Amino acid sequence: MKIGILLENPIHVGGGFNQGLNAILQLQRIIGKKHEVVAFTTIEASLQHLERLGIHAQHLSIAGPAGLPRIGRAVLRRLGLKESGTARVAAKIENTLLEAGIDLAYFVTHSSTPNHFRKLNYITTVLDLCHRDDLEFPEVSSDGKFEERERHFWTCLPRAVAIMVASRQLLKRIVTRYGIDEERMIAMPFEPSPFLSEAHSIDRTAVLGNYGLRDGFYFYPAQFWPHKNHIRILEAISLLKQKLAVDADIRVVFSGADHGNVAWIKQQARQLGVSDNVTFLGFVPVDHMRALYEGALAVVMSTYFGPTNLPPLEAWALGRPLIYSAHLNEQIGDAALLADADDAAQWADAMLRIRDPAVAVDLIEKGRKQLKVVNAERLEAEALFASRLEQFVQRRKCWE
Repeated sequence: MKIGILLENPIHVGGGFNQGLNAILQLQRIIGKKHEVVAFTTIEASLQHLERLGIHAQHLSIAGPAGLPRIGRAVLRRLGLKESGTARVAAKIENTLLEAGIDLAYFVTHSSTPNHFRKLNYITTVLDLCHRDDLEFPEVSSDGKFEERERHFWTCLPRAVAIMVASRQLLKRIVTRYGIDEERMIAMPFEPSPFLSEAHSIDRTAVLGNYGLRDGFYFYPAQFWPHKNHIRILEAISLLKQKLAVDADIRVVFSGADHGNVAWIKQQARQLGVSDNVTFLGFVPVDHMRALYEGALAVVMSTYFGPTNLPPLEAWALGRPLIYSAHLNEQIGDAALLADADDAAQWADAMLRIRDPAVAVDLIEKGRKQLKVVNAERLEAEALFASRLEQFVQRRKCWE
């Protein structure tokens, strides 16, 4: 069998991109010796990142007729042509895969492309249902995004040969909300970014010096979306300054691309009087991330969206203590201090507690144990995934 695995997100997506890379490496590892796995990306700039991990991929061009570039999403929406534009691109992708002899397409990130497939079987991926869980946030509700996501799930999920989800909790929500058969889904836990290995990382001293940082900051690696809840960390820093000595070294470091919210966060930092305590790094190179984790006093993640996220796993893998949103505790066990995403005082208290070396050491050890639990769950899910693929192989023999 020939499986085409598709990565459609650029690196600036962050965790979704890294998880897509992990999915490619995983598929090559578990079935690459029995079947042919061919990687494709619609983002030409991603080829260099794939090559760094030893993944040879083909660029799958989505240019329109006569070499015209793909029409931008905002333009398509204004013209009322978005759906037809997506269908045209999807048809081109499907035809290219069929011409390459692909038997099964695997979309490793959220994608509406298979919604328009007419012949090729596919596996799809669901990372969250946050437009239902936390529909107040503009990134999942405004400008037709809620309706768009609903159409996608109702169209894409029923036709998928298999659906990869990040947790059993998310699997159950998909069953309840969209009526998908549970046996069609595989709960595959996240794993840390492949770029966090020492082979792909720059020395900590060099990285921190480049940003004017020194060890001992609170680190929040997250894109600047409203749901990431950076504001709660700013409020907590304001409270923490009142609890500690005036000259205490309190610093939070935010890394991540701006999705339209960074100006608001900087304004709030000024109003709270904590601008001097906050470093905004923007989107940082992947080979800087390990150093930023290692230099952190603790990793903080006050996000509303879940049920799973990547930074907790990365904090545990690199031996850093974690403070995390309490409502997402199912992924965490006892391997973090938990704080209510709505309550800055709880975050300030947790950030104060974690300055105690005994508390930090205890959390680091619990994190290592929790990571082993997650890894064991992943191995079990990989065995199930391989079995499902072999089932598809037998059925695929039934037609030309």
